[in-house]
Amino acid sequence: MTTTKLLALAAAAALALACTNKAKDAGPGQGGKAQPKAQAAHCERIAIDSTMTLISITDNAEPKYMPNSLFYGKEDSALVEALSPSGKVESSVRCFIIEAQGKRALFDTGNGPARGGKLMEGLAELGLTPDSIDYLLLTHLHADHIGGMTIGDEPAFGRAEVYVARDEYDYWVTNGKPGSPAAKAMRAYQGRLHRFGYSDRLPMGIVPMAAPGHTPGHTAYQKGRLLIVGDLFHGLSLQLIDLRLCADYDMDRRRAIETRLKFSNYARDNGLLTAGMHYPGNGTSDLVRSKKIVGTIY
Repeated sequence: MTTTKLLALAAAAALALACTNKAKDAGPGQGGKAQPKAQAAHCERIAIDSTMTLISITDNAEPKYMPNSLFYGKEDSALVEALSPSGKVESSVRCFIIEAQGKRALFDTGNGPARGGKLMEGLAELGLTPDSIDYLLLTHLHADHIGGMTIGDEPAFGRAEVYVARDEYDYWVTNGKPGSPAAKAMRAYQGRLHRFGYSDRLPMGIVPMAAPGHTPGHTAYQKGRLLIVGDLFHGLSLQLIDLRLCADYDMDRRRAIETRLKFSNYARDNGLLTAGMHYPGNGTSDLVRSKKIVGTIY
């Protein structure tokens, strides 16, 4: 029996609750009502249209918050404290699956079970195994997005073709440390790893879009009216008030702000539903509270 099947069976045996399979329509502010925390559910299906379903899987076991200090920057501490008097901002760690055309594309893999990640349990709740994933598309190569790609040195997804932006791969792997988590994860998928440019066509008609700033090759993905934005936001409720607030995790603050403004305006102007890896609730938002900002970026 393969490692991936053993993991899926173990996760399924540990579960006491099933994920809801009822599709939910997008509503103002968020794409659907989040599962009540008391149910301890890890996943939710969201109907995007008649041809596509989004599955949101929560990777964190406990409620997750970002401290205000994460968004201070050099000059914004007073503003952040005024906008977030509780001292913290609700967040999450999340993975998404698109089901369409008889295929499944998984976006990011969370922290991995060794770091408490719940992706495998979420798949089991859905009645899926890792081998049911056809494609794995990566927004970027930070550990909380690729931690679930491998079990030891072996690939956790036995069939998936892996897609990563060439700019991101080159920064972390080609020009990075050979022993880094990113390099190890990429090596595990040799023969199934595809480094793409932003004009390349991806499976299922998914369109990759350059979204640099958080990392050099940070990537957003669009399919129809759905836009998966990766780490465009870390504290959604706070950053929607002022799109120019950055988390310390953003490697290039200026580019991160430019990208956040660009995609927020793009999503709002085109009526897109966005899905973010650190969004609270069910992981979706139509960004209706964001204001179109043109002009000075501080």
